[in-house]
Amino acid sequence: MEGANTVIRVADFMEQLKAHNLLITKRGEVSDAFVKESENLKEFEPTTNNPTAFPMQEELLGVLKKMLPLHAVYVIGIQKEAQQQQLFLAPIGTQPQKQVIYTLCIITQKPISKRLGDVMDHVFNMMQQRCKIYAIQYPLSTVKKRLDFGDNFLYRAIFKTPCMYQKDDTLAAFINYSCLFDQRVYDGILNTWKARMDRAAYLFSIIDNIDVQDNATSRLSIMHNAIEQTCMALLYVFWEYTPAHNSLSYLLHLCSQFSQLPQTIFPKKTYGVHRMYYMLCKAQQNMRFKTQNECSLSDANKVYNRCKRFYDQALLLGEEQLLQLQELHCKSSV
Repeated sequence: MEGANTVIRVADFMEQLKAHNLLITKRGEVSDAFVKESENLKEFEPTTNNPTAFPMQEELLGVLKKMLPLHAVYVIGIQKEAQQQQLFLAPIGTQPQKQVIYTLCIITQKPISKRLGDVMDHVFNMMQQRCKIYAIQYPLSTVKKRLDFGDNFLYRAIFKTPCMYQKDDTLAAFINYSCLFDQRVYDGILNTWKARMDRAAYLFSIIDNIDVQDNATSRLSIMHNAIEQTCMALLYVFWEYTPAHNSLSYLLHLCSQFSQLPQTIFPKKTYGVHRMYYMLCKAQQNMRFKTQNECSLSDANKVYNRCKRFYDQALLLGEEQLLQLQELHCKSSV
């Protein structure tokens, strides 16, 4: 594979299987020999057990349809948060508060002009802050092209997750396609992982070379970039996905869909740690638009310790995942 963005046509992949005496009956179907060799790949088969009802589904879809030329919505993850407030001073009562957080793959009929961050913020406001979404968005034309050439992330996001809404069955034509497991795919994942983590390691290495007298904001900005690269590395090694939207809170949330690492290092229930998380996420904005440091060097050093722990544990997590991917991809190429 020449680069991280190189893709392999499904037809080319099938030809390669033929070269290894794996008889192909038709696209998406393989011989018994391949089935036996791929028993550990059953988790990647299309799912048919799709729930149809979700919290606040109709209201959420109504908002999305007003904003976007919606084709389909797939639910990657859902988190329900319930809080109950009891009042003991008149008027006495109980005020239950519920919030739903969705991670969605949204496919639109055509490209959208709105920024994805604005779409997510607008949905949050229109739902009276009771429902928040983290969206991954593609136009339909791009999805069809990527599925035809072979895109493991989109195949899983569409055929391995519950469908909340679909306008028609256009994408059903791709259901008999399959994920691509090949040495070249693994090499691309490995190269992307190394490139991202090497960048993050370099950024951490230069932090201590900054003049520490009055550069708390600069230190935080570099840490922000380092964690961003780490998240991008994790997303590619676990999902084979490169986000188009790259706010740090968004990237950390996506990483939390396959690992507890973001919640472990940056738990939001403690005020002190939540403040560190907020300073880190706002570092780039403060760097661009503010001239005064809003945090002390002591604060920046505390954030650094958290960020370095995140990087070190992400390194172990990614290396473990790479071993599993190597077994899947390289065995399929033998």
